Amino acid sequence: MQQLLRQLGLRPGWIYEAVVCTSLEGRPHAAPAGVATDDCRSLRLDLYDTSRTLGALLSSGVFVCDLPAGADTLFRALYAPEELTFARASRIDAPRLADSAATIELVVVSTAPRGGLTRVRARVVAVTRHTDVRLINRAEPLLVESLILATRIRLAGRETTLAQLDENLRVAEKVAPGSAAAGALRRPGPARPPPRGAGGRPPRAAGSPGRGAGGGRRGWDCLSAGAA
Repeated sequence: MQQLLRQLGLRPGWIYEAVVCTSLEGRPHAAPAGVATDDCRSLRLDLYDTSRTLGALLSSGVFVCDLPAGADTLFRALYAPEELTFARASRIDAPRLADSAATIELVVVSTAPRGGLTRVRARVVAVTRHTDVRLINRAEPLLVESLILATRIRLAGRETTLAQLDENLRVAEKVAPGSAAAGALRRPGPARPPPRGAGGRPPRAAGSPGRGAGGGRRGWDCLSAGAA
């Protein structure tokens, strides 16, 4: 199982967007959730204590984690469940999405409270790849959004922009620790442009990349207060 999870591309400690499938009152039930592996033999996920998904998987002791073919599947699971089509898992008594990129079948091993959440750890018993897998992790999209935010600092204001960039960095480091995207969010952003004509060069446009060394929790702090 360890090799199979690695072949899907899951990196230990990273959180991927998936769809958890269980049976609820005799009917298939699906819900988006973030899942991670620490050892490539098991998965962990944090679910709200009040969620029906948690109650269903604890009741049965088994569930499916489907890796969706696209983000639209996450939308349908959350807002249009009637559009989902289900099949049966191969090794456990649980439903799976009929159009997922890959299906991971799991048996619950342990649970632990986490302040309104329950952390579920489950052992992988089967992995089936249905098509090419494109894992959904939030770090790279957050980097793209951060770059766009930086170019709009004049519209949103410096403090508002920095607060959102800080939040994007926090989430990126949570879902993809050590990733290139998280590292880029830590790097200095656009530096304050020199006065016109300094060094014979015009100032950079607000939001254009600048060079610099170092970094910190707020790699974008060097966004100029004057650019706001």
